[in-house]
Amino acid sequence: MASDSWLFEDDRGDQVEVAARPTHVLAYAQAAQTLAALGVPVVGYFGSQHHADAGAQPALGLDVPSIGSGDAVDDELIATLQPDLVVGVSYAGEVYGLSEGAAAKLGELAPILLIRIAGDPGLETIIGRFHQLAEALTGSDAADDEAVLTEALGRLSAAVGERPDIRVTALSGGTPADAYVANPAYWPGLRLLADAGLPFTPTPAQGGWEVVKWTELASGHPADILLYDQRPNSLGADQLAEIPAWSEQSAVRSGHVLPWNPEPPLTFAATAASVDALTAAIKADS
Repeated sequence: MASDSWLFEDDRGDQVEVAARPTHVLAYAQAAQTLAALGVPVVGYFGSQHHADAGAQPALGLDVPSIGSGDAVDDELIATLQPDLVVGVSYAGEVYGLSEGAAAKLGELAPILLIRIAGDPGLETIIGRFHQLAEALTGSDAADDEAVLTEALGRLSAAVGERPDIRVTALSGGTPADAYVANPAYWPGLRLLADAGLPFTPTPAQGGWEVVKWTELASGHPADILLYDQRPNSLGADQLAEIPAWSEQSAVRSGHVLPWNPEPPLTFAATAASVDALTAAIKADS
C-alpha cells in the first residue's frame, strides 16, 4: 500500500484501497443520507430495484442526482460524476440496489465498499460502522452522539412499561391482496425496539417478511399501533383506501398508523428521533 493511499476494510472483509482519500463518493440512497448526515459530501446516489419497479427514486433531501437503480443506470451521468469510491449496503453480500451487471460495470470505475445492514449486526454496530467510514473519509470525528439514542430508548421503555398490553406491527403494503408483515428479528431497527421492550405481534417469518392476506391481518396481527412502510414500492394511501380490510385494523380506526422507513439514515440522531415519535404515539394511545 502506498503511504498516501486510503484503505478501509468493509463488511465482506475486503480491503478497499484508493490512491488518495476519496472525494467523489457515490452511494446507495440510505448510505448517501447517512454519510451526508455525518459530514461526508456525496456526489450522487442509486436506489433499489424496488424504486425502479415503483417508477420513483427516493427523496433524500440532498442536492445530488440519482444515477438510477437495478439495470437502469445512467452511464453518462456516472462518467460526469467521476466517482472514486462507491459505498453500498448489503443484506447478504450483494451490492443492494444494482444488478450484478451494473455493479460489475460500476466497479470498473471505482472500488465498491459494502456495509452489512441486516441479519446479525445490531443497529448500534451498523451505525458504528458508518461512523468509522465517515471518520476515515473526513479525517474528523462524526458529530453523532450515541447517548441521544440511549436516552430515547429509555423513554420508550418507560412508556411501554406503562402500557404493557400494547401491540405493535410493522408492515409494508405488498399487493392489493397481501400485506407484508415485518419480522423484527431481521430488521436491526425493529430489533432495537423489541430489545427495548416494545411488544411486536409474533410472526413465524425467518427472513424479512411474512405474507399475510389483508383479510387475515386483523386476526393474525391485532395491533394498537401500525408502523407502515413509506417507501415508494409500498401501497400508498389511495391504494390502501380501496382495500376494505385496511380500514378494519384497530390502529387505522384509531388513527395510530406511523410512517416507518425500513431504510432510514443510519445515525444515532435519526434513530432517536424515530424512537421518540413512537414513544409519543404510545403515550397518545394510553
